[in-house]
Amino acid sequence: MNGTATSKRASRHSSWAPLGTDLRSWLSDHLFAIIITGIFVAANIVRWIWLAVLRLSVAASTPSPNAMRRPTMPGAGAGHGANPANAQDFLFAQFTHLLESTFFVHGPIALLIFAALLLGGIGFAQSRFGTARTAVLLVVNTVAGIALGLLVCVLVNRPLVNWIWLRHVTVSLSPFILVAGVVMAASAFTSALWQRRITLLCYAFVSAELLFSGNPGDYCTLAVVVLGHIAGRLLRRYDQRDAQSMSPAERADEAARTMWWRGTDYEMRRLLAAVQLILAVGPVLAITSHIHAGILTNLGLFMSNSFGDDTLMNVCTANNSASSCIALAGVHHAALLVVWIGVLLPVAALATVAWGLYRGRRLAAWTSILFNTATALFVLIDYLVFPLVFNLTDKAAEHHYALTPDFIVTTLPPLILAIMIARNLAHFPVPTTRRHILRGSIAVAAGALALGIVYVFAGLTHPRDFVPKARFSTLVLDILHRFLPVGFAGRITPTLRPRTIGMSMLAQLLTVALWLIVLAVFLLWFRDSPDSSGRGRTAAGRLVEQDGESMSFMTTWEGNRYWFSASGRSAIAYRVLHGVALTVTGPFGDPTEYASSLREFIRFCARQSWSPAFYAVHEAMREELERLGCSCMKVGTEMIVIPGQWQTKGKKWQDIRTAINKAKRSGVTDVLTTFEGAGWTVQQQIVGISEQWAQLKALPEMKFTLGGVEELSDERVALLYAVDADGVVQGVTSWMPTYRGGRVIGWTLDFMRHRTDSPNGIMEFLIARMAERLRDEGEKDPAHAAEFMSLSAAPLAGLGGEDTQSTADAEIIEHAMQIVADMLEPAYGFKSLFFFKRKFQPEEAPIYLCYPDPAKPAQIGLAVVSAYVPEFKASQIAEMLKTMRG
Repeated sequence: MNGTATSKRASRHSSWAPLGTDLRSWLSDHLFAIIITGIFVAANIVRWIWLAVLRLSVAASTPSPNAMRRPTMPGAGAGHGANPANAQDFLFAQFTHLLESTFFVHGPIALLIFAALLLGGIGFAQSRFGTARTAVLLVVNTVAGIALGLLVCVLVNRPLVNWIWLRHVTVSLSPFILVAGVVMAASAFTSALWQRRITLLCYAFVSAELLFSGNPGDYCTLAVVVLGHIAGRLLRRYDQRDAQSMSPAERADEAARTMWWRGTDYEMRRLLAAVQLILAVGPVLAITSHIHAGILTNLGLFMSNSFGDDTLMNVCTANNSASSCIALAGVHHAALLVVWIGVLLPVAALATVAWGLYRGRRLAAWTSILFNTATALFVLIDYLVFPLVFNLTDKAAEHHYALTPDFIVTTLPPLILAIMIARNLAHFPVPTTRRHILRGSIAVAAGALALGIVYVFAGLTHPRDFVPKARFSTLVLDILHRFLPVGFAGRITPTLRPRTIGMSMLAQLLTVALWLIVLAVFLLWFRDSPDSSGRGRTAAGRLVEQDGESMSFMTTWEGNRYWFSASGRSAIAYRVLHGVALTVTGPFGDPTEYASSLREFIRFCARQSWSPAFYAVHEAMREELERLGCSCMKVGTEMIVIPGQWQTKGKKWQDIRTAINKAKRSGVTDVLTTFEGAGWTVQQQIVGISEQWAQLKALPEMKFTLGGVEELSDERVALLYAVDADGVVQGVTSWMPTYRGGRVIGWTLDFMRHRTDSPNGIMEFLIARMAERLRDEGEKDPAHAAEFMSLSAAPLAGLGGEDTQSTADAEIIEHAMQIVADMLEPAYGFKSLFFFKRKFQPEEAPIYLCYPDPAKPAQIGLAVVSAYVPEFKASQIAEMLKTMRG
């Protein structure tokens, strides 16, 4: 007992040791990042304590808890109406606040976020071009970027009529500016894929803030990003100045880096989706920003259905240092929730459209084109049509046409995006079924009609609840005004105003209900396309009988999707989980198409915006995938027995001989048949054994590459069960065929179950008898002899190994998966199964997980776990923890 406990503790300790080594190695390699982050955290905490003590010593009364939690910064009020004694005092206050906002934050949540950014960003840069360069760039790039950003801000805003606001606004930065430059510089030292992603992410984030807010600090952040980008390119070019000394592989990699902007369909969709997402969140940024001087602030306000009227829009854009448009609107606290729901639901709908663009959905492209074109059209109507309709006075018309640049800038972004998507429709090939389009359209139309009828009926039955008194025509116009998604609706004075709280709430709730319907329809349209698995499984079943690997028969199981080659002679089975197309082994069918099938499947996944991951592939397939640029990691070891060489002589086979002899003495015999041919009585016993086995497990039955009772029904699957003299089934195994040219050349073990009170060694007996049967059949008919008998592989067992070469990131994920396997060992017995199969002295063949995207190991790991345990529930966590005790 003590020995068992000690061995368990030793096993767990050994599995944690590699991850501990990884952690120590990371800490030693990123010491500079850790020191900077530590200084940042310590300085902020010391400053908070100092400010609290200072307040307690000088304040007339005890400060409020809120004030204690959010200490104000000296000089923060300099730009909000304060009148400094002279220009020098003002400039000094601005300079002081500039330095403070670069390194100090307001509260603990911001401290945690920026500490993580500093640690990750500086550590990333340090790992790419060393500590010295990181330190120099951290200082030089930040100082130069701030100076350049302020200069650009002045040059951009000085020609404007009301640019004087810039002299009185407080310039605010954030610690993000310390990270942005070095990360952009380090991106030049990454692969073309990573460089493209980092560049897109940084520019999208910074541009959104600048365009919809316009704070001078946003100009500084953009300048830091641009300078970091340039610095990284120059450093990279300096390091590679001697091209003759580079290997052919290095020169090819460098050529790919110089073409980092030339992306695939997948990357083009990322770009367009990012632009759509920026326009989607624009209203929130414009409304909540303390500064309303961004180039696209007007567009953000215009696209907001809650803040679209002329008066509020003019007030917001005229108060460049106000708290926010919500504060200017004078919204009561009781109404804030409804206001925010009205703002966020359209934003969520447009963000869903961006998600559809990212996933290559053709319908999302057309939806984006329609919405952005309508937005541009509404702006033009507001500028060109309304002045004529409302007969503006000369003075009002003069003011209106003086805003021409603002309205042009407001019109161009959505119009340009619509044109870009229209010109690149080929990048969005994934269709949505007509049935889904029809259902969604009917749902939106019927929902809008039903909600409109409810509103009109309520207005007609309570006409005096409105000002002026409600009529049918005014109610129809009012509900159309409320349903429109852009601020164009608010440009017209509402035809009706509810007088009572009940009617006001009804109007707000109807709008919310409509946008909830729209959001649900978008999610339905842009999710993964349904798969016609019935026809696919039938075709895949025929191809499996042509050729495949030892585990290819698993591709015929329920839950798989199928990709077929253009000729239809080969296929790949996969499951889509967490954005990952996780394959079940490699291609099967025509062996001459395997290499091309791998390439085409990767392209297919790119068009679908999935990241492919080839799970449980063998050595030959791994070599081909690595030639295609994939990274690979070992995820298990398959056990292969050669029936023609089967024998049980020698000390190593003692346990197997004992099991066979014990079964014979007990009157236990084995029967080879199929599930259908076993008869109803045996079938029910097998089902009962399986249920008994599952009930003893704290966690749900595993799936994916582990079959259950459902997978026994295929008539091609062999069933070998042990039955005693009384007709009681004691244990059962199933064996999947492997084909070559339509002939079975091997069998792979899948289903293994036995009664809790069955004799010891019953599973050893069944596996040994299968090997003996195959050996004997091969001796009788050598032309049809089985070439191998696979005991399959235990999931998450036999990970890694000295013979594998993984990247540093993959090794960390591999070590983490090993820890997970050890933690789940008491519940599922991965290692126990692994060592059980070794009793049969098999040949060991590694199986691999290969993936082309180096950024996705963690996501792929999550997909693998979800594939194996799709029914895992939060309520089972407690049971899982119980299995880990001891």
